[in-house]
Amino acid sequence: MDVINFSRANCKNCYKCIRACPVKAIRMKNDQAEIVDERCITCGTCLTICPQNAKTIKSDVQRVKYLLKNDKDMAVSLAPSFAGVFSFKHYSQMISALKKLGFSDIYQTSVGARLISPDYLKHYNNKGKPNLITTACPAINYLIQKYYPELAQYLVPVVSPMEAHGRYLKKIKGHNEVAFIGPCLAKKVEIHDEGNYGIDAALTFEELMAWWKEEGIDPILEPVNEDESGFCDDANFYPIPGGSYKTIEPLIEEKWREFIEVNGKENCMMMLDELKKGEFHRTWIEMNACEGGCINGPAIGSIDRGPFKRIKCVKIFARHNSPCTELVEVNQETLPIDFKKHYEPMPIEIKKPSEEEIKRILETIGKYRPEHELNCGVCGYNSCREKAEAVYNGMAEIHMCMPYMRNRAESFSNLIIESTPNAIIAVDIDMNVQVFNNGAEKMFRINSGDIIHKSLSLLFDDDDFNYVGKTKQNIINKKVDLPRYELITQQNIYYEKDHSLVIGIITDITAEQQTRERAIRLRKQTVETAQQVIEKQMRVAQEIASVLGETTGETKVLLNKIQRLLIDEIPGDE
Repeated sequence: MDVINFSRANCKNCYKCIRACPVKAIRMKNDQAEIVDERCITCGTCLTICPQNAKTIKSDVQRVKYLLKNDKDMAVSLAPSFAGVFSFKHYSQMISALKKLGFSDIYQTSVGARLISPDYLKHYNNKGKPNLITTACPAINYLIQKYYPELAQYLVPVVSPMEAHGRYLKKIKGHNEVAFIGPCLAKKVEIHDEGNYGIDAALTFEELMAWWKEEGIDPILEPVNEDESGFCDDANFYPIPGGSYKTIEPLIEEKWREFIEVNGKENCMMMLDELKKGEFHRTWIEMNACEGGCINGPAIGSIDRGPFKRIKCVKIFARHNSPCTELVEVNQETLPIDFKKHYEPMPIEIKKPSEEEIKRILETIGKYRPEHELNCGVCGYNSCREKAEAVYNGMAEIHMCMPYMRNRAESFSNLIIESTPNAIIAVDIDMNVQVFNNGAEKMFRINSGDIIHKSLSLLFDDDDFNYVGKTKQNIINKKVDLPRYELITQQNIYYEKDHSLVIGIITDITAEQQTRERAIRLRKQTVETAQQVIEKQMRVAQEIASVLGETTGETKVLLNKIQRLLIDEIPGDE
């Protein structure tokens, strides 16, 4: 069942969830994490560990609101760990705040723990089973069923306190629907297990607090009703380590089994590994997926109390509440409710690659020999070979190797840096050279080994580099003459704050500058020559004009004379 949602925008493929997942049920696909439901035990580790808040709980609040709207008779089974999570003066304030949401009645799930105690005791006394594992924690049940199927026979064949309580509230109390409220994600899956019918919806404490905030309800501000009693019983110790055994211990006549409590997924898996080896006999094992028990559930929400304070608060509530009368009228021996449950093995099929297939996968990321297998765990897997197996099973992507990707990126970067004809020089804040590429070696005619970790001033005036280092102001496209090297350069100098480096990219523009200067000289010469030609032409024109002017005047005088002579010689009319 899909209980945890993913935000693809938030996932930064940091692999932290893979590293934390005890059963490696998270698959990376297209650089995005996704949970493989059939592998997941719903422990909620990935939810709490994600630094980007890329995972959220699938909420049942809307379903509960719908049920409340259509049926006013919906009861609450409240996990006893609430006493360690919520701040209140009296239990009655919790009841009042829950009833304001529309619930008809509020009961404590610890009643369910008391209801199954006779069944637990019966199985404790069954000497036909050498070892028994409690079944109150669904995450542990799924862990055993999926990853230790051969040990499923040791699971106590009894429903959880939550399911027992739900059945009781429906069959004995007559409620139509029951909502469970607690700190556990796995309960959202458990209510849908085959054969379960006691609980209709499972809310987390985190969902409850968000709902209260939405409705403007604060339990601490609710009135105190001293007549409202809680359920004071050893069963209220269920949410803390050793709670299940504490419930049945007073009833045990012959303590022939050794009691062991194991908390935390990794510890539980170590215990199960030892059980597989046959190292325990006649043992009653209480397992909780969460370190410290249910008071450390993954969905308790954001609270100020630390885990030890939460344990203290649960103990105080269990010891100082009023006696319970709820079960007085019920004869548990004749209770018309069946609490039996068989936990079937559900083995996960994981394909085992051959040695040749593992070798081929490792070689694609540059791991040709055992010494290349760093087993750093950054990818989320304990070893390079384990990650290769995950790749083979479609759970991981080949490029999820950080050392490989870093070396690849560095190789690309180094190739670019060393291939460019430009000089690339990086200095620290003390102006000591840290990077000196091939282009710089050729430009300044010095080997990098002779200048690395030495002052830049040995090469040229470092004033510009100093300026950038002190002001953090970059210099762009500045032309700098380096007569010592017979160079004209264009320099771009940057401040790199993450590593406190000043990086200079120096381009040799000597030839370009010389070409430009020659072109300028040629243009200047052309202009001068053109001016000379123009001036000469003007002089010639003026001279021609002067000569033409004198000739024209003389011609005009002569022509006028000829004209008058001709006129005089023509006979006129008298």
